[in-house]
Amino acid sequence: MPGLKLALLGAGNVAESYVRQVRRLREDGMDVELAAICGRMAEGANRLASRFGIAAHGADYDALLSRADIDGVIVLTPMQLHHAHAKSALLAGKHVLVEKTLAGTVDEAEELLALAEARGLCLAAAPFTTLSPTFQAARRRIAAGEIGEIRSARALYGWAGPDWAGWFHQQGAGPLRDLGIYGLTTLTGLLGPVRSVHALANGGNGTAPDNFQLSLEFANGCLGTVATGYTLQKFKTPGIEIYGTRGTLQFIGQDWAPEGHELWTNESGCWRSFAAPFAWPWTDGVRDFCQSILSRQPLASHPTHAVHVLDIVNQAMASAQSRRSEAVRTGFVRPTVEPEALAAGDHRRHNPLNIT
Repeated sequence: MPGLKLALLGAGNVAESYVRQVRRLREDGMDVELAAICGRMAEGANRLASRFGIAAHGADYDALLSRADIDGVIVLTPMQLHHAHAKSALLAGKHVLVEKTLAGTVDEAEELLALAEARGLCLAAAPFTTLSPTFQAARRRIAAGEIGEIRSARALYGWAGPDWAGWFHQQGAGPLRDLGIYGLTTLTGLLGPVRSVHALANGGNGTAPDNFQLSLEFANGCLGTVATGYTLQKFKTPGIEIYGTRGTLQFIGQDWAPEGHELWTNESGCWRSFAAPFAWPWTDGVRDFCQSILSRQPLASHPTHAVHVLDIVNQAMASAQSRRSEAVRTGFVRPTVEPEALAAGDHRRHNPLNIT
């Protein structure tokens, strides 16, 4: 296999976790290298480069894209800039992984998918909750009918909100795109596409609301709710819960950092807990991205899923304005689910870089 050289665009709050994930992949034997880091301001990029021994660093994105030895770019800039930065990288012939959200609109996101396909490039989009062993186990149990026909589902995630960057609270960002997107990705990954959404939103100190309640109608007839905002100081309930005619399945912890799942079935008459086989990093999309490029195989987490979730987000924003249900028109390629025997691989191996 030829080596794969990556560059980070963005040196902010999540960049170190991505640096550590690339290091872990390399430690595990994947022929991948983080060769450069570029920040909107050189200081942050230079600091990370110095700490982790990254050879090239600075603030010149055009110079980074002009380098023939850079194969792929991981875009970690503010989400309002993702479409422009990802498009520039694709036009420069680079594979691209984009942090949430993929773009601002469905049209922008579909433009990126079409551009990647036309140029034979890999385009991956966060969040990557469908890659976790907890998600995979939940999907297998649901498919096997262990909790019967799914009738209802719920997702919850929020906190007091970021205070280190104002763009989180501006138009084109906010908690639905920053936080609610996790639950939307997980619920649609488990249950399939959403047909319509009705949303309420309020609050916010900037130009974006900071408090959301969503009602979802899935194409399979299931109903769901999502609560999210920079308005939840603490909570102790599961982040994801799925209700079927024979039982209930819930995640232990949040879907972006799951510790396992709990299962109630009417037949058992009790809750059973199943711990996650290993500590799963939320940056695991980098592994999927690199494996796809090196093996020339499809992504396990297909970018059409990110487009569908973006469609739900934008239609929820429209619903909050119109006070009506809004139709969601996109579909997506369902995430790959591994057989159980393949999913239990890393549980015996201690690796401190696994936890970011």
